[in-house]
Amino acid sequence: MNTPAFQRLVGLLLLLGLVLPAAAQQTGEGSVYSRFGLGSRILYASSQQQAMGGGGVALSNLNYLNLSNPATWSAQVLTRASGSVLFQRLWATDASGNTSRLGFGALQAVHLSFPLRTRRIGLGLAFRPYTRANYLVRTSALLAHPDLGDTIRYQIDYAGEGGLQQLNAGVGVYVHPQLSVGLRADLIFGIIEHTQRTRFFDPDLPGLIPTEYAPTLFATSTRLAGVRATAGLLFRLPLSDQQTSDALTLGVTFSTPTTLRATRVYTLGESLDRDTLKTALHGDVYLPLSVAWGVSYQQDNRWTFVLDGLYEPWSRFRSDLPFAGYTPNGENLFKDFVRLSAGLEYLPAGTDYSAPYFHQVAYRIGLYWERAYVDPSPEVSLRTLAVTAGLSFPTLFPGTRLDVNLTAGMRGTTAYNLVRDVYYRIGLSLNVGERWFLQRRFN
Repeated sequence: MNTPAFQRLVGLLLLLGLVLPAAAQQTGEGSVYSRFGLGSRILYASSQQQAMGGGGVALSNLNYLNLSNPATWSAQVLTRASGSVLFQRLWATDASGNTSRLGFGALQAVHLSFPLRTRRIGLGLAFRPYTRANYLVRTSALLAHPDLGDTIRYQIDYAGEGGLQQLNAGVGVYVHPQLSVGLRADLIFGIIEHTQRTRFFDPDLPGLIPTEYAPTLFATSTRLAGVRATAGLLFRLPLSDQQTSDALTLGVTFSTPTTLRATRVYTLGESLDRDTLKTALHGDVYLPLSVAWGVSYQQDNRWTFVLDGLYEPWSRFRSDLPFAGYTPNGENLFKDFVRLSAGLEYLPAGTDYSAPYFHQVAYRIGLYWERAYVDPSPEVSLRTLAVTAGLSFPTLFPGTRLDVNLTAGMRGTTAYNLVRDVYYRIGLSLNVGERWFLQRRFN
């Protein structure tokens, strides 16, 4: 059964879940490229995998719930709860060399898992992002008044916030010493809002707003929801030397294409006082399938290597409603999303739990490359290259670890009047594990 220590730690995770979403909604603290499509694609499977390039379809670890492959959930021993938060600093540079510095904090994911039968059947629940829109673009110019003959300065702010979230629930089953299977249901939902705020200023008297020009706020709010299924397989290949704990594992997952039901509302007004322009529009948004594969090799429980790939054919994306980069029967800048990653973990102590403290710290490093699912212009593809690293610290509570992850990456280019993003991220994760549902025995 759960102990007071476990309850306090779970309470901390719930507090993070309540407080940090507000921090994630501070408009203008993310990449300008998140204005395209449904927002920037967000991938998160576990804090361990985040520090190893983000891959791990074939990675099974008793200390973590691997969200990338439900087949790995069959190996659970302890009931686990975990929560992760992210802090990012971003430098955006345009073709003229102008640079903006932005920062934000956000909740990454909350996990809960427990075994129905130890190392045989395991359940998993999770909440994590699917896409995120969070940007602010500001333009200004002089406008000649047609009647008075003077000029007025106007400023337009294009901003976006929100995104799609996903709730995951599924089961992993041990079938054979060499095979595990898993099935997961994914509820994808969220609201994406884009706004255009126009304000006017007197060029001779900064800060003065002329009375003959009214500021306006035009907003587009789109609500989406839908369900899909994800299936996973995990193959364990026996090695020739049966006296060691070396293991080679192959993993593959498949997520079905799905249809999101969308409702869009247009409003116009000032500040929060806005009026609906017309009747809400309804339509379907068709998300493509997703296929991921991976290989992991563990040597003597000390060294772990992972290599992964992910493919999503977003070129088949269809929508009854327009999005930046896509209009029905018109513009279509959507491309196939591709991601490749590799990572390494070194745990000096292996399974020796009596080893010195820093021998029980896990050291991780990785890298990833990805091509975005929507291009900012027809002339260039949007690509990202990043390196990752992390440390995992044991705590005073057995089965509980504190992870610190770092990411440094570059996205985009300053060619074709675009923007290059250079970003640094730090992630903190608390991963709690205890043995529950023990039957008490009396002598």
